[in-house]
Amino acid sequence: MTAEQRPGSSGPLVLWRTVLVPCAFLFVSMLNLTLIVAGLKDLMIDQLGGSEEHVSLFFSIEMAAYIVFAPLWGLLSDRLGMRRPLIALGFLMSAVIYASYSTIESIPMMLGLRFVQGAFSVMGWSILMAMVLDQPNERKRGRYMGLMGAALILGVSIGAPLGGYITRSYGAYAPLQLTAVLFFLLGLGTVFLSGAGEKRPQVSISEITTALYARPRLLLPSLFYFVDRYSVSFIVVLFPLYLETLGESDPAIKGQLLGYFLLPFAFLQYPFGRLTERIGTWRPLVGGSLLYGVALCTVGYSGLFALPWVMFLLGVLAAVMFPPAITLTAELSEPSTRGSAMGGFNLAGSLGFAIGPLVSVWAFKAYGFGFAFMLAGSLEIAAAVIGGIVILMWSRAGKPLEEPVGKGVMVEP
Repeated sequence: MTAEQRPGSSGPLVLWRTVLVPCAFLFVSMLNLTLIVAGLKDLMIDQLGGSEEHVSLFFSIEMAAYIVFAPLWGLLSDRLGMRRPLIALGFLMSAVIYASYSTIESIPMMLGLRFVQGAFSVMGWSILMAMVLDQPNERKRGRYMGLMGAALILGVSIGAPLGGYITRSYGAYAPLQLTAVLFFLLGLGTVFLSGAGEKRPQVSISEITTALYARPRLLLPSLFYFVDRYSVSFIVVLFPLYLETLGESDPAIKGQLLGYFLLPFAFLQYPFGRLTERIGTWRPLVGGSLLYGVALCTVGYSGLFALPWVMFLLGVLAAVMFPPAITLTAELSEPSTRGSAMGGFNLAGSLGFAIGPLVSVWAFKAYGFGFAFMLAGSLEIAAAVIGGIVILMWSRAGKPLEEPVGKGVMVEP
């Protein structure tokens, strides 16, 4: 048995290769995915002569690829018993496609290639998330999930403003070229990731599907993640528009108010992950979702004076929910099927993020901003109530959601 496989092992090298390096890679991956957002108008409209619809499609098509391919790549990584080669392939192919964007002058070709690129990008970062779930120290899983959440949110938060600066200084194609370089470096850097995932026995597809079918509880964290990503996309799309109705059109002020939400969302993931280790997963998951939903309902009725406080509170409560959700995904799945479980988890999140903007635009156009944010908050509250009832029913039936750490965990000899 190697040091990387020993249960409870937490040596510096193991921690570095199974948690810290993957989280650093996830940070860069998310940075890459939002680096091009601020310059999409310059690229699709100014450079290629497209329309606002093409800008939206360029974003949505990538989300569609995530929804289709995230579970397939997770299934493949479990089937082959390996993670690292697939991560390298996903990142290197993403680099090649991003580099080729600069040579394309046809919008249909650009959009078609975007779908292919999204498929390879999600291969890299979704399987990378599964690798963090594979880390051997179950007792510290909560803090590691929090660290992963912080890496994801920080990357998303920093990528967009950085990409805007690069576009302004160097042109519309510069963020694409930088993203190609970063993905190429990530692909080469996979040699520094843990190789423990490559020593896993291969599992047949029938065994994987049987194992997942036997664990319907995995739907619970995926449900919460779907609702959370749905509400975050609501905020990202609708909040700047709402500020316009309050007479605030300064981009700097808009960014500052979004920062009140995003910064605590990112930096509090780790401490709340540690809290999950102490009090378990279901309390912060259900309680955080309930309070987050209530706070979200108030956004559309808050003025400029109250909004900084409301957004900060939303960021704190959002940070409460991600660590327990992904920790549950790890705890409720078999080690041999964690790639597939992670794929399903990311499918749910991508679906929520894709649907949220569509519903938010319909809701505020039909009934106003107050109703739109009430709708998003009510969905969070409903998920918390339904999830709480289901967990209570399981507990009364003698099947509690949480089991002692290590129970049912398979360790390879």
